[in-house]
Parts: sequence; C-alpha cells; structure tokens
Amino acid sequence: MEDFSNNGIRDIAVQCAAQSAKTQTVMNCACWAIAEDPGPAMWVMATKDELRDFVRDRLTPTFETCRPVKERMAEPTLTGFEFEGMPLYCGWSGSKARLQSKPIRWLFCDEVRNYPPGRMEMVLKRTRSFWNSRRFLISTPGQRGDAMDTAFRAGDQRHWHFECPSCRALQPLKFEQLKWDSNDTTKPEGKWRFDALTESIRYECAACGYRIKDTPVDRRWIESHGKFIPQNLNAPRSRVSYTWNALLPHWVEWRSIVEEFLAAVDCMRVDGDIEPMFTFVTETLGEPWEVDRWLVTGDDYLEQRKADYDFGDPWPIEQSRFLAADRQARGGEHYFWVARAFGAGGASRLIGYGRCNTTTELEEIRKQLKVPLVNAMIDTGFKASEVYRFCMASGWKAMKGDDAEWFLDRDQRTGKTVRRVWRRVLVDPTLGARKGRVRRHLPLFQWSNPSIKDHLALFTHGVVGQWTLPKKTGRDYVEQMTAEIREEREDSRGRIKVLWVQKRRDNHYLDCELMIDVAAIVSGHLKSAATSEGITEASD
Repeated sequence: MEDFSNNGIRDIAVQCAAQSAKTQTVMNCACWAIAEDPGPAMWVMATKDELRDFVRDRLTPTFETCRPVKERMAEPTLTGFEFEGMPLYCGWSGSKARLQSKPIRWLFCDEVRNYPPGRMEMVLKRTRSFWNSRRFLISTPGQRGDAMDTAFRAGDQRHWHFECPSCRALQPLKFEQLKWDSNDTTKPEGKWRFDALTESIRYECAACGYRIKDTPVDRRWIESHGKFIPQNLNAPRSRVSYTWNALLPHWVEWRSIVEEFLAAVDCMRVDGDIEPMFTFVTETLGEPWEVDRWLVTGDDYLEQRKADYDFGDPWPIEQSRFLAADRQARGGEHYFWVARAFGAGGASRLIGYGRCNTTTELEEIRKQLKVPLVNAMIDTGFKASEVYRFCMASGWKAMKGDDAEWFLDRDQRTGKTVRRVWRRVLVDPTLGARKGRVRRHLPLFQWSNPSIKDHLALFTHGVVGQWTLPKKTGRDYVEQMTAEIREEREDSRGRIKVLWVQKRRDNHYLDCELMIDVAAIVSGHLKSAATSEGITEASD
C-alpha cells in the first residue's frame, strides 16, 4: 500500500497464494485512491461472471462500508461506479471494447493468469496518458513464463523473510522447511493418519533447526517478525513485485497444507493426474508451475535409478508385467520394445528391452517374458491401419500419443465428465482394406504427450514412485530415454513456454516407456495397492 501511494512507482505485481488477503489489500488501495487522489480507474477480472459476482459480493460492500468512499459515491452505473472527481470502470478480459475505450490512471488487474493471450498487454496501454499512473497486477501464479510470471520477474521480486524465534536468523519462508514424521504412528500400514501426523508438523529453522509449532501464536510470530526482501536488484525502481506462500497468513493451519500436498502426490501416483499438484504449487505455494522444479539436469539421473538386480532376477513383490513396442521403418521395418514389471506400492523395474524385426518375434518375446496378452501394447503412429489389423488379430493393445494437454472423458462409474490424461476410443481396423470387408471396432488408447511426458519424468526422477533399472542397463537405453529435454521458448511478447524438444534422433525406448506409463495409470498399478491385473478392467 505504501508503494501504491508512491508516484515514483508505476508497476506493482503481486503473485502469491490464494486466499491470503491480496485482493482485499488491493481494494483498500482503490479506496485510498478514491478518497485521497482521485483519477479514472478500472478494475479488470478474467470473466464476465467473475466480475459480476465480485462487484456484487466484495467491491460494492467494501465501498459502502468505507465512510470517505461512501461520501463520494453516486449511484452505480452500467459500466462500474461514479465517484466525486473520478469514474471506476469494471471490465473483463474477454471484452476488447471495455479494455480499449478509456484512458486510465489507476488500473487493477485481478487473476491475470486466466486472461486470454495478449489481453493484459492491451489493457496496460490504457495508462499511457498519465505520468503518475499505477498498474496493479494481482494473481495466483500459472505457468512459469506466462504474462503474470513475466510481470513478477520484471520487478524486484520481494520475498518474505522472517526471524527465527531462537537464533534470530533472517530467512525466507519456504515449504521445504515444513517437516512431519513418517513412521508406524503417523503412517500405519502405508496410510497416513492425519490426527497423529498433525502432532509432528513443525517448521524447522534453516540455521539452527529450531522447531516452530503449528499453532496460531507461532504462526503469528512468522507473520509479524519479518519483512519483504528484494531478490532482483537489477529491476528499475518503478517496478516492484511481491510473492508469498500460504504458510505466511496466520489463519492458515499448516496441517491443511500438508494434507493438500500428500493428496496431490497420491493423485500423481494413482491416476497420473498432475492437476492437484499444479493447484498446490500455484495456489498454496504461490509459485508458477514448472515440472523442472522436481527434476535434475543431465543424463546422470538415470544412473541413480539403477538398483542391485539384473535382468531375469525374481522379484517377490511383482504383481504384473507390461510390454510396449514402437514400430519403425528407417533401415527396414523393425520394432523397438520395452518390458517393465510393477509391484506393490507402485514400484516398477525394467525387465527387458531390445529390437526385433517382425510382429512374430514380438509375440515370441512377450511369451518368453511371460507378459499377459492384455498388457501388450504397440504404438500406431506409423502405418496405423496395418498396426490396427495386427492388434485385431493378435489381441495387442493399440496406443497413440496426442498433443492435447488433457481429454474430457466420461467416468463409467459415476457418469460424470472428467479430465484425464488418457482416453479410450474406437477405431476401424479395416480402414484402407478392400471393399466388402465387414467393419469392426478396435479400442485405441490415446494419451496426452505433454502430460504423460511430465508424469514419466516425475516417475523416473523418483517423485511419484520407485522406478528402477537393472545395474547392467546399457547406454543405448539411457541415450534414447534422455533424447528429449524440456526447453524454454520465448514468444514475441517475452513470455516463456516450456516444451519437450527432441535432441537425438532415436527416442523409441522413451516412447515405449510412455506407453507403459499410460498402461500403469489406466490399470491402477501406481496405486499404493494394485487392484487390477491388466488394462482391460480399468478401462471397460
């Protein structure tokens, strides 16, 4: 609020946790402007419905209960409010006409992460007519490099630091320092008992290890004994930015944060659903989402996944096996294949990989490795109609990656429409065959390439399960598994988008592992206790 009243500051970007008083604080700033320094103002929300509810339920009551503002307030207009000496327009990011029409001195942009591309830049131009304008951007984070994150990083990036009650060391407030016990009391039989877990939750000082308890008094200490410290000293003085997480507001119990985190981890393991973790990182930690935060750089991380076993060794906890094949034509038709076993608790180990020349050889490999036919799958990206007919004749599963981030699908158990990273559709395997052939239908399992690649990356880094390799795994497998990397690409507006980019020609073992990852998600083998033996049961 002090920055808002300073004419030496033009841009304020607040990217922080949800339900932590950021919007109320900005409404207080709007009240100050109306009462103390009037000028044309605009409040922008992401959608028209959100704007209508916000004006009715929050903005109007705030204005009516602030006496200096109420005294200046006339009857509301169709486009916002009229005050003595100034209008306050209300708009939403979907309306170009509202965003382009008026010169603005006080601009408030709320939940910027949900704006359509280009709309934030459009509305920011409305402040050019005023040398003393203020542009206030507030939002929970979205993707790293999006419009909100770009605005935050352009500022001085102020993070909350607090004093340890014991050693007085000033330190940033980080989720990584929030600790809890995992033992037979808090996690009997592999399931969390949250009432017992709550007793062990504490924040440990990074300097001396002092334990701060999850109580209102202790949480208020963190809130009242600290300050915001800029992390980007190269930013211009006219640009300030703030961030904080849900550990800061004293009314947020740390138990709720721990429960949300553990539930998000379970969703990644059970369903391959990264959305709950996305929500946790962005709306609770107040940080932009990037899978890279969980990953290490370089190819050496696969060396850490090598365990003390060899191909063919027995595995007492094994519950099922999967085999995936990727058809190729370069240098003559051939197939790359990978076989992987799954055990209790979502544990997984590589049991074989290689190359063969025919589908007959593939079927022999399946039998030798004792992989159930229901768990054998093949990619249909090359010569799909031929692969479809092979699947129809042999019983192998047809698989296909897609560039979609997710799919809308109907849950067979509840009848509700849900978001998934995979879906099951029907295709015609006789497509392209001679006329007169009876049309039949073959199930095709489609998966989201970007989402499953993110999920597999988390799996191979040990985040969502115990994913291992034999100690004698060759370099050819490792090189193909690391043939794609995540890279930042900047668009014309300076926004950063992170994409999977192929750096080496051969990535066939990676494609096979992606199919197996999909199959494990579909069949439930990433659950803490597997409930099915093949892809069919979970997908029917």
